Amino acid sequence: MNHTRPHFRHTSLLKTVRQAFEAAFPQGPKSGYISKPDHLMAGLSIFALKYPSLLQFDEARLEEPVIRHNLKTLYGVAKAPCDTYLRESLDDQDFLTPIRTAFSSIFHILQRSKDLTKWQFLDKHYLISVDGSGFFSSNTVHCSCCLEKVSGRGTENEITTYHHQMLVGSLVSPNMSQVVPIEFEPIVKTDGATKNDCERTCFGRWLTLFRTSHPQLKTIILGDGLYSNGPCIKALKDHRCSFILGAKPGDHKYLYDYFFALEGEDIQTFETDTRGHKRTYRFANGVPLNETHHDLLVNVLYLEELSKKTGKLAKWLWVTDLEITRDNAINIMKGARARWKIENETFNTLKNQGYQFEHNFGHGKKGLSNVFAGLMLLAFCIDQILEGFNTQFQALKEKKKSLISLHKYLWAWFTMCRLSSYERLYDVCLTGPPEDWGCL
Repeated sequence: MNHTRPHFRHTSLLKTVRQAFEAAFPQGPKSGYISKPDHLMAGLSIFALKYPSLLQFDEARLEEPVIRHNLKTLYGVAKAPCDTYLRESLDDQDFLTPIRTAFSSIFHILQRSKDLTKWQFLDKHYLISVDGSGFFSSNTVHCSCCLEKVSGRGTENEITTYHHQMLVGSLVSPNMSQVVPIEFEPIVKTDGATKNDCERTCFGRWLTLFRTSHPQLKTIILGDGLYSNGPCIKALKDHRCSFILGAKPGDHKYLYDYFFALEGEDIQTFETDTRGHKRTYRFANGVPLNETHHDLLVNVLYLEELSKKTGKLAKWLWVTDLEITRDNAINIMKGARARWKIENETFNTLKNQGYQFEHNFGHGKKGLSNVFAGLMLLAFCIDQILEGFNTQFQALKEKKKSLISLHKYLWAWFTMCRLSSYERLYDVCLTGPPEDWGCL
């Protein structure tokens, strides 16, 4: 029996996405015309079903009537475009806006259901881990949005490498295994620009997009040492975001010297001794960030962690606007270390768990690569919601032992059998097919 609440059923989530796409392109299809929402949903289905290439998807669409049937019943795609038409149609950065709207719609479902509170941490804040990742690189294929890196400049061995990167913010928590992508922004080279975009500049755009979509969300931004500088921290304050940011000694010599020179009541230290590690905490409030921004005060938490098994000593230092006390220092550390979930549970999953994040599904000339990356991230977001709140999906994952095995299993059913809904498919996968298993 399916005990999943209606808004977390697979069909409902896809309907929410479809509605977001249709709202962006309200004009319905004409005779012989494939609508823009159909193009977007077809693209989403490719990444949701973990097709390794557009060519394989296109061949299946042409040869198997069951594929066309399932695209219509599960994804609402009245007529699936061929791979060439799909690439040509989606080769426009403007398609990023409806994809972002779909992310917001899914997130608002979490908010309305009250399940979002499971991610609350540190005085009911939500931790948003932000980081950039590359997903394309080539010495020949490129578009107007590509970043460029030149090696051996001015020599006969000069090589230009074209690449794409994306800045992603994911909702994370030390207490939750799932991560929920909440906003993304490509790091692009704009038309006519002679210099590459950079992650810090992109972060300013990301922050504006995030606050526009989620103006009231009580947020702590988690980031690495790239963001622990005056301009980024001031931008965070302007957008009403708290922060916990890494800081390395090579980039923050003044901060380190100032912090470790503190004595007496200005600095507090305590230790914890667990089964596997001995940890030493040191913290102070009201420390100047650097000489340039001496009036910009931050609170500093330093941690030394000694492994009892290996004898290895690891060290971290974070800056935050949250007042640090003996009572909350350990929780601030846990929140800070949840930042790594953006790499381990987001980018690593996209690259190694069947999503093919680094595969070139189609590059285009005006932003197709970024649109495909956004759709892939959206497919991942839906999977994370299913894994967290869909009881059928959870039971099937337990049965198949791994997400890769589960996705291959679902793809096999999708290609072999006419399906009426994902819920019916999950029922059959869990209880066994009926005698007339030719149509579900």
